[in-house]
Amino acid sequence: MPASCWWESVKYDYGGFQQDNPSSWVAWYDDLTNPLASHSYASDGNYTWGPRSMYQAAAASPNANALDLYSINCRDNATYCSGILMSYAGTPQVYDPGSCPVPVTFRFFAGAPPQPLVDPQDLAQVARDYMVIPDPVAERNPKLDLTGGGTLVSLPTWFWVTNPDAVGAATGGTRTIRAQVGPVWAEVVARTSGLSINSPAGGTSCSPDRAVRVYAPGADDSTGCTVAFDAASVRYADGYPVDLSTSWSATWTGSGGTGGALPGLSRTVTTNVPVAESQALVYSYR
Repeated sequence: MPASCWWESVKYDYGGFQQDNPSSWVAWYDDLTNPLASHSYASDGNYTWGPRSMYQAAAASPNANALDLYSINCRDNATYCSGILMSYAGTPQVYDPGSCPVPVTFRFFAGAPPQPLVDPQDLAQVARDYMVIPDPVAERNPKLDLTGGGTLVSLPTWFWVTNPDAVGAATGGTRTIRAQVGPVWAEVVARTSGLSINSPAGGTSCSPDRAVRVYAPGADDSTGCTVAFDAASVRYADGYPVDLSTSWSATWTGSGGTGGALPGLSRTVTTNVPVAESQALVYSYR
């Protein structure tokens, strides 16, 4: 994942700045910013070059000669994490709306600067793409030998999912994934209402708990995920194509109170179910 913003080491000589001469830093800062004091954009100097106190502290540091100067860089519109990067130095968050913050922002760091940051929305999108939602695997009853392992017209046919994670049965129809890079985090929650069954001759929708309810002899059909096919599958050589589907909405929350909706996810598998007419013989007695 590309970083949204980062600190980049620079060799800076603007206005005669001498990075290898810490004792000159404060005087350089004063010479540079004093001419701006009478202008309406005077504060820009503080945001761009940093506060005077930063140069004072850096020059007085025992390891002043080991300090490196860094400039902030970011992708377009990366206002979220660039503000966090600037906050490492305790300065205000200043944005040029629609793009990076003030384009030249310098800070001193000893050794490595703060690590690059990603945008929590980008992180959420990646987490959503990596979320594991399995295809529903289902069993059914009846499977009649006389119909090639199929069922009969109007007979309630039970379907149940044998991999409960496919419908989030153990978690109330939800799945969650969390990702974190440095201080930036994002959590994605996907929600489903259960299993949908569709065929040319009928279908149904079942909640997660009904979708995993296994058929048992004598069970009340109204408690299971059942379909009563309304016609024989004579026009389908292998039986009706029956789609077993789950649809998941996705939302996310992240660092700094961010969050929102993400594109949903769906999973569909197709199985063939032969459906035959029930035959009956009628005898007449005289």
